[in-house]
Amino acid sequence: MSDGRSNRKAKVVPFLDRLERDRNKNVKSLVSKAKLMKLEGFESVNWAESVWQITSGRLVKLTSHNIRAFRIGFCFPRQLGGEVLPESWGDIAKALFVLRFHRKHQASNNQRNFIAAIGYIAHAAMELGLDLLRITPEVLDSACSTISDHYGDGTAYNLHKYVGEFAAHCDANGVCRVLLQYKYFRMKRPLSTGGLNHKRLDDPSVLETKSDKLVEPIVFRVIGELYQQVPRDHKYRFYVLMLALLACTGRRLSEVTLLPYQLVSTDEDQRAYIEYFPRKASRGNVFSPKRKLYLPTEVAPIVEQVLGELVELTSEARNTAKYMVEKGMADVRFLDNISSGQKLFKVDLVQLGIPKNVIDTTGWCAKNAEVFSEIRSGVGVSTRPVLFTYRKSIEAYCQKDFLSSTVQPIHIDQFGKEYYLGDLLFVRFQGLSSGAYSRWIATKCTHAMLATFLRYFPSLAAEYASSSIEVDFTSHHFRHTLNTLLDEGGLSDLLQTEWFGRTNPRDTKAYQHTSREKRALMLREDIKKGLVGGQLAEQIKVVPVEVQDAILKARIQAVHDVGTGICIHNFSQTPCERHLQCSADCKDYVWAKDDKGRLDEQKRQYALTALARKNAEKQLDSTKPKKSADWLAHNDKKLKTLASQLSGNGVEHFDPEQYLSEVEHG
Repeated sequence: MSDGRSNRKAKVVPFLDRLERDRNKNVKSLVSKAKLMKLEGFESVNWAESVWQITSGRLVKLTSHNIRAFRIGFCFPRQLGGEVLPESWGDIAKALFVLRFHRKHQASNNQRNFIAAIGYIAHAAMELGLDLLRITPEVLDSACSTISDHYGDGTAYNLHKYVGEFAAHCDANGVCRVLLQYKYFRMKRPLSTGGLNHKRLDDPSVLETKSDKLVEPIVFRVIGELYQQVPRDHKYRFYVLMLALLACTGRRLSEVTLLPYQLVSTDEDQRAYIEYFPRKASRGNVFSPKRKLYLPTEVAPIVEQVLGELVELTSEARNTAKYMVEKGMADVRFLDNISSGQKLFKVDLVQLGIPKNVIDTTGWCAKNAEVFSEIRSGVGVSTRPVLFTYRKSIEAYCQKDFLSSTVQPIHIDQFGKEYYLGDLLFVRFQGLSSGAYSRWIATKCTHAMLATFLRYFPSLAAEYASSSIEVDFTSHHFRHTLNTLLDEGGLSDLLQTEWFGRTNPRDTKAYQHTSREKRALMLREDIKKGLVGGQLAEQIKVVPVEVQDAILKARIQAVHDVGTGICIHNFSQTPCERHLQCSADCKDYVWAKDDKGRLDEQKRQYALTALARKNAEKQLDSTKPKKSADWLAHNDKKLKTLASQLSGNGVEHFDPEQYLSEVEHG
């Protein structure tokens, strides 16, 4: 079964400017082009090696961890044995890895999954005795089937897409002897993303909004209790404050962890706001305009207290971060009072916040610096050798964890100002393997750090909150939850899109988890309040109040978004004989009177309909009018309805031809 969307295949732009009839030449051209790419961090890569180590550049910065290098192996997936890919398959995997990264700068998980998909294709081809040039759609089907056996629905769905992308690259660059034009015929979205189900509108459960991506109310209560009860000097206080901000603002995790250093500000109208950089992930030195996030009235005092506490909590780490940026090295100023000749024993290291095992015989200093021993004499003193070292060895130990990437710009705003680690709000000292925190290296918080904290969240809740709780949420679930609450509260899609920092209003729909049945009930109430336009809304105005509910209950059984407005036709009973004619004076067509998010689509439809009417007029005046009169009447109905919608949005008149020309030419 297909996923019900379409039969469209993955589309890619060719990497080669000229294709040869000889497929081997095309493969060699791809490999040669990839080898000529001069990408930052790839300088030390040896093409012949099966494992590449990328030492710098955007691929390293795009990961969610503080790492020195990114490693990727061109091997079969672990489920298939993990062996190195054969030379021909390895070459095409390496070439596409380099070329697609040069074009779009995909993140590390994207690249790893793409290579894994190639591994499954190679395995399926080798089982059938075929090489790269002779693969067929049947080979790809076999690879996708094996993927489905090895992974859950979500991961398999993503890998199926990468199989389709690989096939598209083969087609675009003339790699295979047959044109694949491939899309897996059983590819479908995971059930967790939605599906068809039906409930009666009088079912009490309809009023409940449920989704795997929504945070349960008890989680918000526990976070509030932890914020009030966890001591300020607790080692997890930092993450409690982070969860509080996620719950209050609905920002992405990267937007919260990379907040610029600030307190809550107010504009000339005394509206509280904070500033943030809307982005899905840290992308190194990429230009990122800073935006204002206006805070809801009830949330503003909480955010103000959280930011004030964070400023105090992170002040020492921020000073260290600024020193690192200024000096280009770890901050070892805490050693200033120690002379170069002073002996440092284990007890001294503990007082300095340095793990005492660094001077053990197997410790770092013993392997990389200088460690000495002496025998102390005296009554009651052991005659075993006592280890010690000097300041220069400890300085070397502190410098070993310093990464040059931590002192590079993280943000560049619209005014060209660069923001470094010390300019962020969420700055903390780097953790050590012993569980303690360093005093000499500052770092930003990563997704991995928060994930580690969430392992301890249940025990923290059991100690400081009124109820125990299991972690069944992620940082992004707060964004889904807040978006759904605002949607059910009546905030328009346009304002939701703007407040959440999105560029496309269609993306907002993916974060609204209100059921279709509940939307139908909400629409009934909006019609009674006079917030909706359309034939049904006009009829309700002249109907006695005591029978309005009965009429609305009979007429509104379903809600369908049709772009310019909403259709209430119940497709479970009968199909619509007027589909695609929604705005042509249809009795089942309604719209919110002040929905700015649909304005562009309404204007586009009005302009197209106006031009279609002009063409119908020309046809009517010709020698072969045919059914132009019927077409004119149809267009007049659409223009009347769309004009009413545009008028409700404050648009009285505009030139359709000029509008379409402006849209076409940007």
